[in-house]
Amino acid sequence: MTREPGSTLIVCFDGLRRDRVTADRMPNLARFMAAGADMLNSRSVFPSETRVASTSTVTGSSPGEHGLVANQFINRQVVPEGLFNTADHDLLAKADAAGILIDRDSLGQRLARAGKRFAVVSTATAGATAMMSYGARPAGQPVFSVHPGVGTPEVMREAEARFGPVPPAATPNTARLDHATRVLTDLVYPGHRPDLAIFWMSDPDITSHGFGLDAPETIAAQRGADAAFGRILDWQAGGEGPQNIVVMSDHGQITGAARLDLRAALPEHAAWLSPGYFSGLYLPDPTRERIAAAVERLTREPWCGLVFVSLPGEPGGSVPGALPAAVMGGGHSRSAPVSFTLRAAPPSDPGGLETCLFAGGIAPGGGMHGGVTRGELSTVLAAAGPAFRAGLRSKIPCWLPDIAPTVLSVLGLPTTGMSGRVLRETLAGVAEAPPMVERRSLEARLGEHRQGVEQWLVEGRAITDHGWSTGPGTMPA
Repeated sequence: MTREPGSTLIVCFDGLRRDRVTADRMPNLARFMAAGADMLNSRSVFPSETRVASTSTVTGSSPGEHGLVANQFINRQVVPEGLFNTADHDLLAKADAAGILIDRDSLGQRLARAGKRFAVVSTATAGATAMMSYGARPAGQPVFSVHPGVGTPEVMREAEARFGPVPPAATPNTARLDHATRVLTDLVYPGHRPDLAIFWMSDPDITSHGFGLDAPETIAAQRGADAAFGRILDWQAGGEGPQNIVVMSDHGQITGAARLDLRAALPEHAAWLSPGYFSGLYLPDPTRERIAAAVERLTREPWCGLVFVSLPGEPGGSVPGALPAAVMGGGHSRSAPVSFTLRAAPPSDPGGLETCLFAGGIAPGGGMHGGVTRGELSTVLAAAGPAFRAGLRSKIPCWLPDIAPTVLSVLGLPTTGMSGRVLRETLAGVAEAPPMVERRSLEARLGEHRQGVEQWLVEGRAITDHGWSTGPGTMPA
């Protein structure tokens, strides 16, 4: 198979914390990062949730711009009663048909218009796969998913005919990763020769949720994902596949310490609450006064973390005790007027893990994400191939929206309409002055509640390093 100039494969390790990439757990990935261009200060978006992150990755834009504002939220145009859960492929299709899913072009759409080939092979949820492959199926681009009804029918049929049925889901999910790796290397590339492809591995995320970040099962999941990546590297080294490989994670994880029943804790808001570790409060009449009252109510609680507001008609506006959602890359018209995280705590000892409260979905001790601790926001991002500088350790901050414009630049395609920047400092043969980087701290206080975020400004674009909060009392156990 002839390699196309600039052809690139993006490999995502879902939920992988950067500090958990060690030579013991993930030797292939560790060697790849050491040999290529490694972005040391790469960060996720907020909320640090998979469907939000995958959409930001393929649109090159923040959640406040593309509009998929959380893994689940209230959208009465799509779901008249209850929550719009973006894991549900049918609900995504309903929102898309109504023109209220995302507001930015995806990589699949851009490559199709340019006459380039794009492909997705994914073991992620149906919703995450639908978002990372948004626009690909209508354009006839190949998509493989481990979930029925999401992939391209002809690709799904051929994969089953050649490799058998998709293995059942498990934790670790190594059998599915191995199956998808064969689809990528033995079917999609030789049969479709993509100029750009995404290969998304569901581990270590799903195993971390079930067992915790340093459990034997999670370490086994990391090793399984790394072994699959090693086979991809061997395949590429044998003259097959893409010229360039970009590795990434969409977010990290921390430890969920205790479960909180948010609807019981906020009974007056239960009907308009999208509960979670990251939560949205959709006030039916979101005046400034009602928003301020809701913030005051939240900040009295010992379980409250960081609070953000989106004031109607006031982009960047705020009220006492909260920060504007816009400073975090939020503030879309579909965003909740008030959003908040549950309380998180720093590690109790050096080298330990941050902990947080959560509102369901896992058992105590399992991995959690969605907030703004450094363990959730710090991601893996590295690249190797003729388009990238070898042996680079870049400290220039970057985040998920920078990935799409960078790979489009490698392919020689325009990045118009993307707010992410091309990571020129990582590209081979590019001799430019590094971008200007500044630091800023933002804080808000109301009563005993304090919160803040630490950010970089890279050419004026804000990237959040981490956030913190303190409040009345101690974090509930």
